[in-house]
Amino acid sequence: MPTGSCLCGEIKIAYEGDPVFRAICYCHDDRKMANTQIFQVPKDSFSVTQGEPKTYTKVSDHGTRITNHFCATCGTTLYRSGGGEATRDKIGVRAGVLDDQSLLDTPPAIEVYVEKRPPWIKQVEGAIQLNGKYEMVTQ
Repeated sequence: MPTGSCLCGEIKIAYEGDPVFRAICYCHDDRKMANTQIFQVPKDSFSVTQGEPKTYTKVSDHGTRITNHFCATCGTTLYRSGGGEATRDKIGVRAGVLDDQSLLDTPPAIEVYVEKRPPWIKQVEGAIQLNGKYEMVTQ
């Protein structure tokens, strides 16, 4: 069972099984939160095992309400919830908070908001390329 925590260790999380998908998003919000991979996991496989995260809800670049769950002590965003139809029943775990960092050795299968990808970051080979609100990029 993959586990993770915030920087100070006050909040701990876990999920069972494999992520539904792994993505990296270059939207404004994710760029502010360090652009790490996002592991989408089913809500029913996810749990907060220690502490109680603070929350902040806002309208995302996708135009939907999304809630950031973070540590009030160190400020680490651990996961996000909400969003559009495709993600409402999932939790977007910020992969950088995972204890087993080897889970990040596998590249993301999807890149989102590729039109906002910084020019010095190369396209992930073999990853699905999506513009904006999950519109497929034709190559």
